[in-house]
Amino acid sequence: MVKTKNAKQMYAIFNIFKTKGFNLLLFLFSSTFVYAQVGGLSGSKLGAVCVDVVDHHIIEFEPSFATTISKKVWDSDGRLNDLYKTKDSVMRTSDLSFRFTYGLWDKMEIGTKISTDLQLSSWGARFILFDKKKYGVALIAGATIPFGNKRVDNSRRLADNLISLGGGAVFSAQLTENLSFDMDAQYMAFVRETHNNHKGSYYINADLGYYLYQGQLQLVGSISYQNSTFDYLSDNKLTVNPGITIETGKSYIIVLSAPFDVAGRNTIKNAGFNFALTLSFD
Repeated sequence: MVKTKNAKQMYAIFNIFKTKGFNLLLFLFSSTFVYAQVGGLSGSKLGAVCVDVVDHHIIEFEPSFATTISKKVWDSDGRLNDLYKTKDSVMRTSDLSFRFTYGLWDKMEIGTKISTDLQLSSWGARFILFDKKKYGVALIAGATIPFGNKRVDNSRRLADNLISLGGGAVFSAQLTENLSFDMDAQYMAFVRETHNNHKGSYYINADLGYYLYQGQLQLVGSISYQNSTFDYLSDNKLTVNPGITIETGKSYIIVLSAPFDVAGRNTIKNAGFNFALTLSFD
């Protein structure tokens, strides 16, 4: 699902740490974007990618909405600080995006995810290496390409103005008739050096799902870890994401989740709500 940290949040952090006298270098970056990970791919749960691809010649269309609220920020020692001087101030961010995924053949899918402001697009592909009855492995790869819907200063190589490439591996297991597990590990880097000399980011996502009511309701527990490295510092975050999928129809799935960050360094602490509606077309 969607994770949000935008320029407004980073500007707020800049001012907070300037006022408190912390090292400004710790927050002169924007390493976690909506499409930082490989995007445009289908999924069976919440945060992790699964091995299964969209059926051959089937198109998935998924509008998704995410909103987050932020009051705290972790410093370089993992201690929480107030995001604002006043207790009644909070940071709220919202995002609406659309995913299109196509089953190229029975072992491969391609897709894209585009924000409604058309500033960023994420393009991805997944190929199944092998898929047994109880477990499977797949490879994923993709690119995040900024379209641009604003004034851009090309002399400043900001992360949201540059193309990034990513890839990783996916593992899925059917533990019982109703219990399944998905996990992926990804790495992302920019094609050009950023203003903050980003060295690369990696992501680990794991989902555990259990079906109830003859497969119509799935309870999901998801956990994600992300880390970005720069010249003299790194930021990381651990997120827990409980949610459900509702699969009462033949051609649609409703996904609801409530992610919240539980630990981190040099990053904002977010809590939010995500909604997605997955539609399938022949």
